[in-house]
Amino acid sequence: MWIVKLIPSRILSLQARKPSGLIGRFVMTKIFNSGNAALNAFVKECLALESRDCVLEIGFGPGKLINEMANITTEGTVEGVDFSKAMINQAQKENIGHIASGRVLLHECECSLLPFEDEAFDKLCSTNTLYFWKKPEDYFAEMFRVLRPGGKVVIGFRDDEQMSNLDLSEDIFNSFSKSDMVDLLTNAGFKEAEVKEKDGVPFVSLCGMAIKA
Repeated sequence: MWIVKLIPSRILSLQARKPSGLIGRFVMTKIFNSGNAALNAFVKECLALESRDCVLEIGFGPGKLINEMANITTEGTVEGVDFSKAMINQAQKENIGHIASGRVLLHECECSLLPFEDEAFDKLCSTNTLYFWKKPEDYFAEMFRVLRPGGKVVIGFRDDEQMSNLDLSEDIFNSFSKSDMVDLLTNAGFKEAEVKEKDGVPFVSLCGMAIKA
């Protein structure tokens, strides 16, 4: 996408964290839809969704994965939280049919304080959002709280080695290793924490996975 080369890396980094304005609505939507496609597909695969699942996505961006999950959970619901108005608007357009049927619900909020009761979801996911969490332990604690016993969490991410090859503002992006991911999940109370990998170009897709016992 040629226009990306004209945007300073710091502005792109800020937009990646919280898309806004015309850049957020148009440029970041295209970047997210293309750049996250393989990782979103791996997240969906790792979730092993069933028709009755109630699912939550944290930081849903343009809402492509929300839509794909709702196509599977035909007897359940998919909810999403994001703090970007631009992404909420895009996700509403992407999911207009599912929203009208009541099977997709989108919420505007800061994701370290989730507006849900305890044990509200069967499965939970997030893709390429971990880097922006200044206190990631707060987010993982909230994820643990809202998952039902036996529920699964899947976090799609790029590890510190992959992130080091990108032109990103280090004061906006935090990097995490595979062992960091396992530690975050384990320290939040999850069991059977692991990181699964799937080969791809230009990135290997990584998913941190765990179960709430």
